[in-house]
Amino acid sequence: MVTALTQFAGYLAKKVWLRYTLFLAAALAAIWINGYHFGTFDQVIHIPFLKKFSDPGLYPADAFLDLRNEHYSYFWLMFLPAYRAGILEPVMFAVHLLTTWGLFAMFWELTSALFYNPLANLLCVCMLVFPHLGMPGFQIIEFSLLNRTFVLPFLLGAMVLYLRRKTTWAFLILGVMFNLHAIYSGFVLMMFLVDGAVRWREIGWKRILAGLALFGLAALPVFLWQSGGVPLDLTLRPDLLKLSGSALLAGVYYMFSTVPQIWLGTMHGAATLAFYLVARRMNVSPHERVITHFMLAIGLLLLVQLVTTYWLPVTLVLQLQILRIGVFLMIIGYIYFAGYLAAALQQGRLSGLAGGLVVFAYVTYVSPILPLVMLALNRWLARYPWRQWAGAVLLVCLHAVTLVFGLKSGFWSPGYFLYEPKTAWTEVQDWARENTPRETMFITPPHIFMHYIPDWRTFSERGTLATLVEIFEFPHPGYLSYWQERFEAIAPGAIERFNGNYFDTFKFTREEYYSLSSQDYLLAAQKYGCRYLVVEKPHLQPFPVVYQNEGFVVYDLQGLN
Repeated sequence: MVTALTQFAGYLAKKVWLRYTLFLAAALAAIWINGYHFGTFDQVIHIPFLKKFSDPGLYPADAFLDLRNEHYSYFWLMFLPAYRAGILEPVMFAVHLLTTWGLFAMFWELTSALFYNPLANLLCVCMLVFPHLGMPGFQIIEFSLLNRTFVLPFLLGAMVLYLRRKTTWAFLILGVMFNLHAIYSGFVLMMFLVDGAVRWREIGWKRILAGLALFGLAALPVFLWQSGGVPLDLTLRPDLLKLSGSALLAGVYYMFSTVPQIWLGTMHGAATLAFYLVARRMNVSPHERVITHFMLAIGLLLLVQLVTTYWLPVTLVLQLQILRIGVFLMIIGYIYFAGYLAAALQQGRLSGLAGGLVVFAYVTYVSPILPLVMLALNRWLARYPWRQWAGAVLLVCLHAVTLVFGLKSGFWSPGYFLYEPKTAWTEVQDWARENTPRETMFITPPHIFMHYIPDWRTFSERGTLATLVEIFEFPHPGYLSYWQERFEAIAPGAIERFNGNYFDTFKFTREEYYSLSSQDYLLAAQKYGCRYLVVEKPHLQPFPVVYQNEGFVVYDLQGLN
């Protein structure tokens, strides 16, 4: 089996057309397995911003949309022609497909540059089809198109060029991508700079300076945009950290916590680091020194995050959410472990069913912890056939439990969903968009949003008083008090109850929203100029009904507030 896989991988390495066709099939499979959902998760912010850029008259009374000017990225502006032409959804799916195809291609190229072992490349391609979690909980292939997902293949391509000593080209690509996603591009720039600082004699200081000059020139548009925007904020704001961390953003700030999703994310980060360390012991890559410096850069940035979170909460550093560099730790770890597995299989140190279980866990299981456990148990399992079969049964059962849990909990939703989801919630948004003036403000349930559930603004194109989604734009010191005042008006006491648990935040907010009396809703509407109230059934109110469906009721408060 290993010989056949090695031969097939070698054949793919020689046949470019076949390899790229395989990448397309793998990309389609990966998108379906991971799910593709338009207008959900982070897109609930970007889609309304895009609409506001296209039509500044939308959301005129909703100050949240003004924050679009602080998103220093040209990525979404590229979709303005598609939006105006009414073909945004298929165009975004096509870009997502091409991005995913490019990600498979760059994983292959980066693995090739590191190991020169086609079997390792093939293992990486197989692994990438399935969802995997690292620190702080992001997937490599996400379930919607975002600027951070778009730039990832290009950044991996820059790393390939850097390893192949095409330094200036690598810096140039980073500069261009900096205009689309400054944070991810900055992470890779930090890796290059740490390696360049250590190996400047070997690389050549002139090439490093030329690369930096090209980076600065290519990144100039976004630098000019930022220079005319909000000044960089270096003040200490523990209040911002406390509120955003206790509400929804603990996962991108904290590495140590009793909250399950925090410590699980940290364990996943440690597991992907272990992938690298296990493989490094075999000295499987000729670029080991460079990758060591890359990992050192990741460690230094994580140290900055620790200092910021637990000691000096500098606003600018909080805005960068440095813990997201765990995505690159995951990528390097998974690629390195593929190199280790390929070498171990070819050398016979992993063989039989016991060795196959390690590979199967690496390729298919969502958590990087399981492959390490199977590797640790490999020799014990290999001693007796019954142990191997028992391990296989347990592994299949664990996969089954994980799949059922993912589907039942709503954490996993495979399939292609290219357009607005058709639910009772989006039907209310459609009614608002089609039957109310664009300046109309609503009071809406602030807690209705999740991975595959859009926020009110996404499809309604109407403003709302306050929602939890706005926390994703923290820390923005100038916006915090504005949001907090309005949020307290419709969910009084919820902020004091926030404890860092992502799911408790939604629960507490829902409870406080529906604890309000009819008079409370009226007072909030009067104070902030809101005409309509939206509630979930059966939380009915004694106001005139203008629309309802199986899940929601919309009340007209005009003349009552």
